[in-house]
Amino acid sequence: MSLSICSFASSSSGNCYLVRDGSSAILIDAGISTKKIIDSLKTAGVDRASVDSVFITHEHTDHIKGLRVLTKKNPEWKVYASEGTGSCIRDAMYRDEQLICFAPGREIKVGGMKVQSLPVSHDASDPVCYSVEAGGNRLTILTDTGYVPPEVAEYLYESDIVVLEANHEVNMLRAGPYPYSLKQRILGERGHLSNETAGGTLAEIMKKDSRYRHIFLAHLSSTNNFPGLAFQTVRNILEENSFLMDRDYHLEVLKRDGLSGMVEL
Repeated sequence: MSLSICSFASSSSGNCYLVRDGSSAILIDAGISTKKIIDSLKTAGVDRASVDSVFITHEHTDHIKGLRVLTKKNPEWKVYASEGTGSCIRDAMYRDEQLICFAPGREIKVGGMKVQSLPVSHDASDPVCYSVEAGGNRLTILTDTGYVPPEVAEYLYESDIVVLEANHEVNMLRAGPYPYSLKQRILGERGHLSNETAGGTLAEIMKKDSRYRHIFLAHLSSTNNFPGLAFQTVRNILEENSFLMDRDYHLEVLKRDGLSGMVEL
């Protein structure tokens, strides 16, 4: 049984990931238009009928923008969200009965996949991230959190694919055009991970378990970061800790608006 992932979009403007195990497929977040999601499925060569459900991390617009039209066009799909998130997105649903709420920490089975929800720290009602296991392989998507909770780190250690937020470069953010209150929110414990924090987190993961990993930097700010800067910062931190690209890991920055390649384990 395989496990694969493709990013349809990853930024402060919209987020959506496809995860599948060969026979079943799920979406994690629906923060882009339904047209883009359907077109992306076609481009990725994935049968729309194989998609079973959408897992929502939290209620911010860049994670649920396409949800209402998507659930209207696909009334058989289920939408999973934490209890707090679910209460915030009911108006974004086409039919309330499509929504399945869970307590953070619950594992949900879809086809051959086990989807583990994990609480994170963000300025939302009840935010979570997701770790997916199938066929002995694991991937974890962690964005929209001000720090990496220890229980999430445990799943990162066990992951063969890591999608990790590298939202901003701290000095760019501090010197940039955002209001002071917004800067403090982003830098706070309920904000977003910086390039430096992403690099440090990955170094700790590799020290704990040095398996070869596919690493994808995600949710980059268009105002406070550059793809090349995020890439080089993380690569430098990993090299300082004796981990070399291509030998120990693959590193890639996800496109803000567009498909990544399909990575399959």
